[in-house]
Formats: sequence, structure tokens, C-alpha cells
Amino acid sequence: MIQFSIKTERLLLLIILALVICNLFLKQCSGFKNNDNKSKITITRDTVWQTKIDTFKVQTVKYKTVYVNKKNISNIVETKADIKDLSLYEEARVYKDTLSNDDIDIYSYNLLSGNLLDSQLSYKLKVPREITVTKVIEHPKTYRSGLYVFSEVGGNTNNFDNLSIGLQYNRKGNWFASYRLNLNAIKSPTHNLGVGVRIFK
Repeated sequence: MIQFSIKTERLLLLIILALVICNLFLKQCSGFKNNDNKSKITITRDTVWQTKIDTFKVQTVKYKTVYVNKKNISNIVETKADIKDLSLYEEARVYKDTLSNDDIDIYSYNLLSGNLLDSQLSYKLKVPREITVTKVIEHPKTYRSGLYVFSEVGGNTNNFDNLSIGLQYNRKGNWFASYRLNLNAIKSPTHNLGVGVRIFK
């Protein structure tokens, strides 16, 4: 009985020593960089448009005198000296204006000779003033190694035959090794060794 107990103690010591050596070895290996464990950074940029309603009043009183071809209003001459036949042209006024705020520039053009000959309206939209940046950092899941003590009790309606104590070593959630001693039969206890690996991540 004493010899059996000594063998059991040696077996437990060997198991614990093997787990400690394995843990030290794996810690040295984990010093190398692993790209899978790097944090993932996601940057999202979004433009926030500031919708506003405003009224622009065109009140241009300044004008420039030009000469417009009677048959083709796109033919405009600024000075009489450049006209060979004045009978083909009529005098007109050009009104130009620029309306501006923080969001847009509006350009107006009107050509009048008693009547409105031509009118144009154009705009230049300025860049948005506000841009939001959202940064999301996803840290990888980390698991720590550990040595655990556990116990079990159990049986069925006819017999209570499981009273156990054991040790379990868990390596960062990837795999584990366990030893369990059934104390229900003191004179001849059973020894159980187990190993396992993680299936789902």
C-alpha cells in the first residue's frame, strides 16, 4: 500500500513538473509576433451636410454698356470702335452679381435692352465644413493559462460511487490537461488523465 502511494505521488509530481515546463516553453514561443493577434482598426469617414434654407435677393444696380447683334445676341461687342456697321447692333446693359455665403456662391448674369435678352444663373458649391471620423478598434480575445483545482460528486439512484478531486491545466483556452483522483474507494482509488482541445473559436 505504501509502495502504491509513493508511485501515485511520483506520478502527480511528474505531471505537475511536465505542465510547468510546457508552460515555460510556450511562454518563450509566445514572445514572437503573431499577426493574427493584432488589433484591427476600422476608420469610417462620413460627410455631414448642413441643410439650410436661405433667400438671396438680386439687387444689382451696377451695369456695363455693351452692343449686341440684333440677329445674334451671343455676338456682343464692348466698344463702338470695334463695330463696322452700327445699324446691326443695339445698345444693351449687362448686369452681373455674385451672391455668397459659407456654403455656396451664386453668379447671376442678365442682359437687357429694354427687354430681357439673356439671363444666366450659375453656382459653385463649397466643400462641406464638417466631416466626422469614426475609429473602431477591435482588440483580439486573450486567454490566460492557469492551473485549476476541481472536485466531482455523483452517482445514480442505486449507488453513490463518485467522489473525486483533481487538477486541470488550461493553456490560454486552446487546450487543457487534467488529472482526477476518485476517492470513493479509499483502499483502491482510481486515477484518471484527460486532455482536450478547443473546437470553436
